[in-house]
Amino acid sequence: MVMIDRLDDIGLRDLSRRTDPLGVLSVYVNADPHQDPNLRAAAIDLRNRFAELQHRISQGSGGDRSNEIAAQLERLWPQLDILTSPIASGRGRIAFAALGADWTVRLESAMPVPTRMVLDDGPFIHPLLELVDEGSPAGVVLVTAEEARLLEWRLGSVTTVDRLQQQYVQAPHERAGQIGGGPKGQFHTPMREQRQSRERQRTQRFLERVSVRAVELAEKLGWDSILVSGGERWTETMISLFPQALRDNIIADPRNLYGLDDAALADAVTEQVHEEHKDREKRLLARIGDAAGAGMAALGLSEVAAALNAGRVAHLVYDPQVRYTGAVGADDALYGGDEVGPGSQQPRPEPRLTERLVERALDTAALITPIEGAAAGELADAAGVAALLRW
Repeated sequence: MVMIDRLDDIGLRDLSRRTDPLGVLSVYVNADPHQDPNLRAAAIDLRNRFAELQHRISQGSGGDRSNEIAAQLERLWPQLDILTSPIASGRGRIAFAALGADWTVRLESAMPVPTRMVLDDGPFIHPLLELVDEGSPAGVVLVTAEEARLLEWRLGSVTTVDRLQQQYVQAPHERAGQIGGGPKGQFHTPMREQRQSRERQRTQRFLERVSVRAVELAEKLGWDSILVSGGERWTETMISLFPQALRDNIIADPRNLYGLDDAALADAVTEQVHEEHKDREKRLLARIGDAAGAGMAALGLSEVAAALNAGRVAHLVYDPQVRYTGAVGADDALYGGDEVGPGSQQPRPEPRLTERLVERALDTAALITPIEGAAAGELADAAGVAALLRW
């Protein structure tokens, strides 16, 4: 298996374009050991889904084709069975396997996924896109007065990117004496106050150095947000040193996370990043509402499909809890619901239009954001699907 974070936009687009004449089996397994340490329940669930799929194939009227599909499913089962092995890594495990060709793509993630099994002409990728969107990279800055760790959170895991330490500077000669001592007009600062002033200045310079490095990494690695944790003493001070343009994307965590091990730290950061992700989705929906008033957004399946056909979509938003249906024309144009295109040739029905919307968005380099509950909230009148337009 490979980690999902190695799958970039080009890899996702290439995966979405793969097809197979017999079909591609897509399998998502929730292998979270928190409530199922030995993954026995996950293994039973996966076997039941596989048996149900085999039954549907056997009951079909495809003749020799059905027999060939059934034989290939049997061939693939050992590769699927290991997805529930308790010794394998990853809370979320995903596999895409061609029935008529010799290729399989297997992925794993530290974030869990809901268990799914789908046989289609190509990979069933929109649950993968939802995972990638929710697990998009964020920076983590853990700071004390003496040291800072800069990490990247991605898909539920944290990785150390850099570590900075405050440089030791030998103290200069300190002048003893009390305030008001000495000749008239001259005041001496006590050694303790001199030392405290010097430490504040040294720490300030160190925190400034940390903020500069964090900004460099954010630009280089494409962090959507940055979590800053420095305890009650340093968190707000650290945030104040970031450029104003970045502060809207900073997550303040006044807890002292510095001493946590990587597993506990990943859990703590994941919780905060997910909350920030929800806020970012709300801001995106607000942008769509504003853009709709200016004629720069498509609302509803019909408008979005037409905009995707024309390559006008800059950012696609859909509700993954809604099953969108429609049709695909002879020219590969997408149609929502019962719509039909021009010409005498009828479009073929497409019960999984969500996949086609996502594929077209990837083909045209549009951003994609699945937002659960959009159809019951801000996009209720649009059935949860909308898009920001390029023109």
